[in-house]
Formats: sequence, C-alpha cells, structure tokens
Amino acid sequence: MQRFEDDVDSVFKDTCDMADLAADMLKRAVRAIVDGDVGMAESVIADQRRIDSYDDSIEESAIRILTIYQPTAVDTRTVATILKSITQLERIAKYSTNIANATKYLSDKPSFEVVDLITPVGDTAMRLVDLVIGGFKDRSVEGFPRITEIDDSLDDAMVVSISRVVEFINTHENSADVCTYYISVLKFLERVGDHACKMAEKVCFMVTGKRATIR
Repeated sequence: MQRFEDDVDSVFKDTCDMADLAADMLKRAVRAIVDGDVGMAESVIADQRRIDSYDDSIEESAIRILTIYQPTAVDTRTVATILKSITQLERIAKYSTNIANATKYLSDKPSFEVVDLITPVGDTAMRLVDLVIGGFKDRSVEGFPRITEIDDSLDDAMVVSISRVVEFINTHENSADVCTYYISVLKFLERVGDHACKMAEKVCFMVTGKRATIR
C-alpha cells in the first residue's frame, strides 16, 4: 500500500502548506491595516487565489483517496480532518482578505490612533491559529488545553476594543467612517478565532479518535 501512504502524505503536506499560507496572510493583513500598508494588503488579496487553488486540489485528492482506497480508521480520520480543516483555513484566509480590502479602502482616509487597538486582538488571533496549525502539523493536541483560554481572551479583547472605538467615535464624529472599518476588522479577527477552534476540534478527532467541543 505504498501508493496509498504516499497519497495520504502528499495531501497532508499540501494541507500544511495551505495552513502556513493562511497563517501568513493573517499576519500580513493585521500588519497592513495597522501600518496602512497598501502593498502588503494587495499581497494578501493576491494570495487568496492560491488558497482557493489549494482548497480545490486538496478536496479533490482527499475524495479520490476515500473513493479508491479502503483506509484504516486512523487514515480515514486524517483524510476527514483534512477535508474539514481546509474549509476552516479558507475562511481564515478570507477574513484576512477582508482585512486587506479594508486597508485598501482606508488608504486615502485619515488614520486614528484607535487603530492600535487592532494589534493586541490580532496578536491573540494569530497565537490561536498558530497553536492549532502546529497541532495539526505535529498530529498532537499537547497544547490544546490552552485553546479555550486563548479564545476567551480573544473574545474579551474584541469587546473591550470595540467599546473603546465606539467611545472614540462619540467624541470624534469625523472618525465614524474609518472607525466603523476598525470595528469590522476586530469582528473579523474574532471570527478567525472561531474557525481556528473548529479546526482544533477536527484535529482532536484525528489524533485521539474522540469528538471534542472547543469553545
């Protein structure tokens, strides 16, 4: 069954590459919105095509494996996890693209200091994504007990940051248009955390064979 093992290894590697790209897009998107870096934002938007290509090719390969071979329970869990995980990775990349598009829209608008509130929320989202992707790549759930705590921290940071942005709008009416985009970005980052948690649940199933709910 060497061909089968090679095929599973290949699709697993492609998923790791897709995960690395999605994580890098998130990092660049956060940096772009905070720094007002349109060039970096455009690089994120361009990479969405690569994510979509990974999504299509990995799905096709995974389905072919399940159709042609009769994998063991462990291998079936791996392929099933890949099929679920690429959906979560695509959504993480899409939210990164949304942040990049916001950067482009704001490029000719004034910047306000509350944009810095995005950084701690973005850092927490990136930490969560990196943890989950690391678990997938290592086929390990060793660090996963921290996920709920990190996700709760992300949710709390988003709520606090949005409240501070709203307060800023109330005292700086001319900031409403720009700051509304900042609020959207903060919500995008919270959604990134949700998708990372969903992926973590599938990784738990892949590694342990047991269903888990991570929220």
